[in-house]
Amino acid sequence: MTSKIKPTLNQVFGLSLLGLVAILALLFTIVFDGSRTTVIESSKNIRDVASREIDDRVTRFLNKAPEIEFQFQRDLAHGLLDARDPSAIEPALTTLLLSDPNVGEVTLTSGRMTGFDDLGYIQLAKEPRDQWSVFRSENTGGGARIWSRHVHQEDGSFVSDRRVLDPTTNYAGLPVVREPGKFEDPTLHATFFRPASKEFYGELLPSDLHFSQIDANLVEVSVQQVITDSGGDFLGVLRVGLLARQLDEAMRLELASKGKPDPHRIFLCDKDGRLITRIMPEDRIVDLGEDLRVSSPHLPNEIKTALADPKIHTLTPEAPAFSGQFSSGGEEYLSTFRALKGTQDWVVGIVVPRSYYLGKLARLRDRFLAVSLGIMLLIVAVGGLILRGVKRAQAQISKESLKMNAFDFSPAPTDSAFRDVSDVLGSLEKAKTAMRAMGKYAPIDLVRRLYRDNSEPALGGQPMEISIMFTDIKGFTTFSEQLSANELADALGRYLDTMARIIQQETHGAIDKYIGDAIMAFWNAPEPVPDHARMACLAALRCRDAGRALTHSPEWAGRPLFETRFGLHLDTALVGHFGAHDRMNYTAIGDAVNLGSRLEGLNKQYGTTIIASERIVAAAGDGFEFRLLDLVAVKGKSKAVRIYELQDEKDADSTRRAETVAYEQAFERYLARDFAAAIDILKPHDGDPPSAVLIERCRGYLREPPPEDWIGIFVAKSK
Repeated sequence: MTSKIKPTLNQVFGLSLLGLVAILALLFTIVFDGSRTTVIESSKNIRDVASREIDDRVTRFLNKAPEIEFQFQRDLAHGLLDARDPSAIEPALTTLLLSDPNVGEVTLTSGRMTGFDDLGYIQLAKEPRDQWSVFRSENTGGGARIWSRHVHQEDGSFVSDRRVLDPTTNYAGLPVVREPGKFEDPTLHATFFRPASKEFYGELLPSDLHFSQIDANLVEVSVQQVITDSGGDFLGVLRVGLLARQLDEAMRLELASKGKPDPHRIFLCDKDGRLITRIMPEDRIVDLGEDLRVSSPHLPNEIKTALADPKIHTLTPEAPAFSGQFSSGGEEYLSTFRALKGTQDWVVGIVVPRSYYLGKLARLRDRFLAVSLGIMLLIVAVGGLILRGVKRAQAQISKESLKMNAFDFSPAPTDSAFRDVSDVLGSLEKAKTAMRAMGKYAPIDLVRRLYRDNSEPALGGQPMEISIMFTDIKGFTTFSEQLSANELADALGRYLDTMARIIQQETHGAIDKYIGDAIMAFWNAPEPVPDHARMACLAALRCRDAGRALTHSPEWAGRPLFETRFGLHLDTALVGHFGAHDRMNYTAIGDAVNLGSRLEGLNKQYGTTIIASERIVAAAGDGFEFRLLDLVAVKGKSKAVRIYELQDEKDADSTRRAETVAYEQAFERYLARDFAAAIDILKPHDGDPPSAVLIERCRGYLREPPPEDWIGIFVAKSK
């Protein structure tokens, strides 16, 4: 009686199918409403990322002028330029102008300072006072683009000499034309006396959009700063102007898919809602009193509405951005505004029709309904076939499932009396094959964790402290030219197998990627490694020794020898899944990774094999022999780090090498600026490559001593 009351599998399947349809209908309603909210939020994120990109572009553009100011002041401070030598000023300013096509003018206004008045304004002697300007002119004619103008005193008044410059010709031979009329004292202009005042003395003063003082056809943004000679005495004010047309270029950012129309409107305005960049080709720059702004005779209504948003006035450094929605012309729009740091209250705005995002969702809804219906029909058709063999195949399928749950992906037979069971078992075998293959492309610990958690990788990462190792084969390009393609593939395969075994199996590291002959690996992710710094050092030493043993072994068959260089660093990096949604890598990114790569490259400069950072040396423990090499600011970084050569493992009976002890003693003398003493210590060891490098550097400093503020930092010029 009890068995008759129990439902059959067919009944359960039918009821389940009806319940599934009802649940899908409910979920569809919930998901559609939620998706609409998600799409709107995603579009906000897209606009936010775009506004940050524009912020970075404008910042990079505006930073070019301070960089030129710094370069000019540095040349003066180091005695590379005498700004009181008239024959040197013009070429120097021309060089600064030509260093970047976005620089519109470079102007040096000079005078002899006598002090400050009661209001804090600079006081100058009556003579000499002059102004040198080198600038680009868009209306020069005859193909000439670079002009020079010298305003100076003559017979009690100011005159101006002007000429076209050709940087390939001796400046002394270029003709000079006296401009007609009288000229004002250039030191009376606000771009001189304001930065030279006591309040702003030595500060960089940026400007808003303005017409060039030299050429009214040029619209620019500029910075002014007092400059001093090599002795620190006042020399004048240097003004660097950047061509404002580059701001229009910075706004050209495509947010739509490639080849599709982009309805996003991106522009630059101020907090009063006045445009700084053009929206339409016919827009023009107009003078609005104290400011230059863009006048657009055919400004779209949605842009007008967005610019009138009162929340633009509320942007602050603490709340630099906001997003919203508004209606214009019967259509809904989405907007984002972001205040740009380091500007004269400039704001980047982005406006896009709301339908651009939600229209895709409506089409997706229709597709989802069609796909859902197809899936229902498929479930009904296939479900009946599957039910007939479920009971008999349950034990066999359960067995294989349990093996997979135990992370056992070994092959198993797929034969069965039932085709549907064979199909299921075949699918399990394909899944196991895919998992085995995945383990060859991604760290096996990552594969195990994803499988254990039954989760798919998702874009994103988290900060983690990891030990990083970069390797590279010395002179690999030369080796590749000496071997055939098959020989090179075989040699590289044997070499990388050896390296991978040590990194993954012996020291529990994860290989991030192979970059040709190079390897990037790290420890402590995806699974924790308590002594990851020690493991990274151990891996480098074992890989070094194993690589040498391999290339000297009979199986290497007389091929060219491989010598591997290593870089080791420990720091916090962003570790996770990065890339596109349909193709991603589990990797680490950030400054820590870049520094690890730079350390590997430094081996070329010191003739070493393994270079480690100070952090990994501190964390690795006392089991290794390190030699302090240098205090280095690697290429692309301003902050210096101490670097060490990892020489070997340390045991109870080991003693430090004589050249290591001598080098570190000499390096102390080097830091103390006692270069002669350092050379004397290193001379008996000049066959040691790092010692030879330090000897040559000390000799250079004996010939030309470093500046007084030098603290021993060596700036690496190459990777």
